[in-house]
Amino acid sequence: MFLRCLLVPTAPGLDPTRRLEAALRLSRRLHAHIGVRFIAPGLDHMLAGFASLAPLDGASLEAVQQGVREAAADGKAALQAWCARAEVPFNGKSERLDATFVTWAELSGEVEPLLTLAGRVNDLVIVDRPDPKLPFTGRALDTALFSVGRPTLMVGETVPYDLLNHVVIAWNGSLEATRLIGQSIDLLHEATRVTVVHARTERSDEARAADLCGYLSWHGVVAEAASLAIEDGAPVGAAILAEAERRGASMLALGAYTHSRVREFLLGGVTRHVVENAGMPVLMAH
Repeated sequence: MFLRCLLVPTAPGLDPTRRLEAALRLSRRLHAHIGVRFIAPGLDHMLAGFASLAPLDGASLEAVQQGVREAAADGKAALQAWCARAEVPFNGKSERLDATFVTWAELSGEVEPLLTLAGRVNDLVIVDRPDPKLPFTGRALDTALFSVGRPTLMVGETVPYDLLNHVVIAWNGSLEATRLIGQSIDLLHEATRVTVVHARTERSDEARAADLCGYLSWHGVVAEAASLAIEDGAPVGAAILAEAERRGASMLALGAYTHSRVREFLLGGVTRHVVENAGMPVLMAH
């Protein structure tokens, strides 16, 4: 499957620069285009949010709506300026399937249904690592992982110059990891180097990294197999992240939430640790 449509959702008060940089660097390797979707609260949502504080009169409501319009205008202007600096066509149209350009659209309403519908007609959703101070970031990641049905790329503090220089795959043979591999073959095919790491614990099933490497070879992906021994009871997420960093990974790929999401967030888990601590981009699917 070709990855030709990359989605970057954003919202008022968010700086999408790191996600745009990641999207552009991938687009130039994958011959893809970038769709930026500005998602602002709808009128009903804004009214519900202010209802517990104080009733809004007509003037106050207009001021709130004007603020949203101004945020959208500022976001669009900032994107146009970024496109000019990056020398990428803005809202361009091309008859070539492999052209790289950026489009902008404004959506109004709840994040989850809007992002779900937008994501399902794209190949990859690029989101920020969740920040408790910015609720949109957590909602965007959750929606991308659990509702969209496409791979999700979570961008942390650093964006490598070449995200596909060395992709480290955390392989455990799970359904989630299998879906990620199936949906990301085209991306892996473009990687300069791929390493498959299997974290072995006393309680883990035997899911050999070599088996996945053999499968990938049939798709033209040359991958190196590695085994990571983990003592029983040791935090697997921390070990995988440390191993990826030690190997100089430009991107970590793993299936998200093998156990129930509620269980992981209550008791901790591999995905939770990676989401909360990864500095590098992380490719995930559920």
